[in-house]
Amino acid sequence: MDKTIELPPATRSAGEEQGLILRAASFDLEANTVEVVWTTGAVVRRYSWEARGHVDEELVVSADAVRLDRLNAGAPFLNTHGTWDLSDVIGSVVPGTARIEKGRGLALVRLSRAPAHADIVQNIQDEIIRNVSVGYRYHAIEKIEGKEGSVPRWRVIDWEPFEISAVPIGADPGAQTRADDKALVRFPCRMIVSDQPTIAATRMRMRAAARNPLHAD
Repeated sequence: MDKTIELPPATRSAGEEQGLILRAASFDLEANTVEVVWTTGAVVRRYSWEARGHVDEELVVSADAVRLDRLNAGAPFLNTHGTWDLSDVIGSVVPGTARIEKGRGLALVRLSRAPAHADIVQNIQDEIIRNVSVGYRYHAIEKIEGKEGSVPRWRVIDWEPFEISAVPIGADPGAQTRADDKALVRFPCRMIVSDQPTIAATRMRMRAAARNPLHAD
């Protein structure tokens, strides 16, 4: 079954995906750039208001699944997903450097030289600030129902990162931090539901057959 639902943008941080880091060893002092790992495609348990319960969300990390156009056009590098003021922009992705390699999303970020951002840039260089988070939009999700009592899996097979942020600490996966909750922005997303029968459905048919054998399937 294929249907369209509306979902807000989401974020993932180093507390949810191991390996999301600012690679300080790659810091280029002259160019004022640093390489970041912005996704590893880990499975993250989230609470979904749309599903009215928890789901295990898997970001598929492949050239076919990830839309890199916005990152490669010079997407912003933000201070903790800040979007309310231009001072929240502490850098930008170097155009053309966002890529997928060995199941990870990588990009080169050029940092601000503005005096107001000097402390943040210095802390990145000194490996004090190490964690990053990516903001992204869903385009298509494959929903796989599991066994009775298990958590459904959402395989995000088409998604679009649109910003990367430096963050102080990894968020609790259960908190489900979202970049645009305040604005209540939502976007259409294709939901492809697997038709795999569940144990619960099988048991219901067996009970019905036992109660009324003449009308059993």
